[in-house]
Amino acid sequence: MKDIKARVAKNLGALRRQCGFTQADVAEKLNYSDKAISRWEKGDTLPDINVLYEICQFYGVTMNDLVGEEEARAKEENITEKDARAYNAWLCAIAGVSVWLVATVLYFIHNTITDNLSPLWIIFVWAVPVSCIVILLFGRPIFHWVANFVLSSVVAWTLLGSIYLNLVFFTTIPNAYTFWPIFFIGIPVQAILFLAHKLSKYKHVRARRLIKQILDEDEVNDN
Repeated sequence: MKDIKARVAKNLGALRRQCGFTQADVAEKLNYSDKAISRWEKGDTLPDINVLYEICQFYGVTMNDLVGEEEARAKEENITEKDARAYNAWLCAIAGVSVWLVATVLYFIHNTITDNLSPLWIIFVWAVPVSCIVILLFGRPIFHWVANFVLSSVVAWTLLGSIYLNLVFFTTIPNAYTFWPIFFIGIPVQAILFLAHKLSKYKHVRARRLIKQILDEDEVNDN
């Protein structure tokens, strides 16, 4: 059992490094703490079979690869951190463009089938926050915290703008243009986003320091 723990621990660390992820990135993807990932990679504990299967799916390897004596490798043997980030960047681009493709298709379907004299142009306004949300979902692990903060801010303000324009041009509410104070909501939201992203940044730094401290203590104890 000890040998299996050691093998799995070695392979988990190797797979993570090959894919260019930090322990914080993997922890976020798998919804576990940084400390849990660290303990798995050190061989202190093993995740249960369901989590091991999820990890295999995440890295694109089989269970045999994970418990094998040879160091496990991702499907792309020569994968590098740059390759992994480039893949995620292209995935973000495809996801963002897909939102605009869907918006365009819905626009033409609406105007063709309904024969409405008022084109549904608002759909392209809504496409801005939606595409930013999709890009955030796919790109958060590879984006710097500043990029995540900027995208989150764009989402907040464009959502408010979309709601306001929808009220003014696509509802029968009288004097809907007077709802412009809705944009004041964006001020506290912006402050919350800034504080949340700063907190996330320092949380990862603190987590890495704690992991390093734990590893150092274990090394001292082993010696």
